[in-house]
Amino acid sequence: MKIECRSFGFKNGADAQADFVFDVRCLPNPFYIEHLKHKTGLDKPVRDYVLDCDDSKNYLNKIIEMLLIVLPIKEQYGIEKVTVSFGCTGGHHRSVTFAIMVCDALIKNGYDAVCFHRDIDVED
Repeated sequence: MKIECRSFGFKNGADAQADFVFDVRCLPNPFYIEHLKHKTGLDKPVRDYVLDCDDSKNYLNKIIEMLLIVLPIKEQYGIEKVTVSFGCTGGHHRSVTFAIMVCDALIKNGYDAVCFHRDIDVED
């Protein structure tokens, strides 16, 4: 099974092709922190900021836990590709962080997972 973890910004439209879409706009937004505003979730300080909140850690862990239950079921029924998408406002910070973290967790659990960031090069 191939898994694609994607990030996107809701302001550019939702990811209509995703099997799972998680809204992470409820989490702390690095856009409002001056030294993080022009960075992305590809940068460790942004990921650290997003994941410094207990709500973020709990949400991330629950998503991973749920996927580790659902993916074997999908695999059992012959599903060969699954797309898991994360959306925040602009698609630069929180969604990128979650796509990276979930992708890494899935790889560590033996899945063939890749990460794609739809809006990371889109200018505000």
